[in-house]
Amino acid sequence: MIENAKTALLAFLVVLSLVQSYFLMYSTPGMETKIGTEQDYVKMEPLGPEEKVENLLFPEQLVLHMGEDRHTVFYPQDTFYQIVLTKLQSREFKGFQRDAVQTTDWDLVRKEDLGVEVRFGRPVPFELLQRVFKIDGDFLFSGDSITRIWIFARKDRDEVRTFFFSSDGRSVYESQRADLTVQDVQQYTGFGQYWTPFQYWNGIYVPVQAKSYPVLKAAYSRFTPDQMQRNLFLDPTTTRTIQDRQDGTQIYTDGKRGLKVEQAGGWLTYTDPVAPTDSENNLTDNIASAVQFVNQHGGWNGMHRLVRTEATAGANAVWFQQYYNGLPIQSDERFRFGYMQLSIQQGVVSSYERSLITLDMEPTKTGQRKLPAADALKRLIRETASGGVVETIYPAYRPKLEDKSVLLTPVWAIRLTTGEVRTFG
Repeated sequence: MIENAKTALLAFLVVLSLVQSYFLMYSTPGMETKIGTEQDYVKMEPLGPEEKVENLLFPEQLVLHMGEDRHTVFYPQDTFYQIVLTKLQSREFKGFQRDAVQTTDWDLVRKEDLGVEVRFGRPVPFELLQRVFKIDGDFLFSGDSITRIWIFARKDRDEVRTFFFSSDGRSVYESQRADLTVQDVQQYTGFGQYWTPFQYWNGIYVPVQAKSYPVLKAAYSRFTPDQMQRNLFLDPTTTRTIQDRQDGTQIYTDGKRGLKVEQAGGWLTYTDPVAPTDSENNLTDNIASAVQFVNQHGGWNGMHRLVRTEATAGANAVWFQQYYNGLPIQSDERFRFGYMQLSIQQGVVSSYERSLITLDMEPTKTGQRKLPAADALKRLIRETASGGVVETIYPAYRPKLEDKSVLLTPVWAIRLTTGEVRTFG
């Protein structure tokens, strides 16, 4: 009897041991929950679509020279802009040679020769330009940045010359083996024969005839502060909230990073202090890092273009301007909207500013606005510049926040050589 009891007890203990071994092997209480929570903090909620660097590098304008001092300008919203740009992107540019910009009489080329100027408005690193155009990968001067490309067919001979203008303002790089023909240039400039004529005046191109653009109203939605907290803080449960009772500004912090939401919930400023280093910043890497950061932290609320880099927007800054219906949005301090700005050091983002407003892609047209041209426009340019040197002029939308929509009014915008932009009209 005693032996039977011992045998039964031993059997029970063996079974119990096997059951415990099973749970130890195949069940780890609390481990899955902990790992899942940590991964949730790292994985950001996708709020807007991602974007590629090359899609943010399109030119500010295309200037067509048609001989006999006749010119026109295509902006991104114009019918033939994308046609000409696509054709140029299919060509190859090889065999570069560096020279001084003064070796060519550009005033004479502008007046007499058929040609296309691809103007970026701000320096674009060669390394990034290679993502947009088929440029020789072995180019010896790839560390430089380019502000424009000028392709022209010589009037007195059957040849096409292609020059890339360095951001230093002193050098050009000629592609001696570009697969372009005189017929190609004639085709490109042919698109401008019946377009709005422009006059070259004081270093810029001014329309001779008035241009009209639609006045738009676009409904909008907002990213919430809660969404951005989850997107920008590793663990949003550790943040503290401070409410500014005077203007409604909200500030969130986890002790290191800071997030400020102001302008009635419409504008975000995020800071993450980065220790300064003596290492040189790489512009290409900083731009790529800026695009990646936006992709991972909020996404893109519409079409954007790289318009400023550290040379013009302050130390280590990258600036993207929003386009709507083909025109750039140009706001002011009264209503900050239509751009993103990031400060970057060695590829690490230390500050991030953007609008939390996303416009509906199907606006309502409320009218048509004709912008001034010719002598009237020149007078307004002089008055608005107030003695400053004007670098370029372009049509833009001035935004105004209304109750349930954003009103977009067409205006002229001028950019001074200092980088400052002013609007009028």
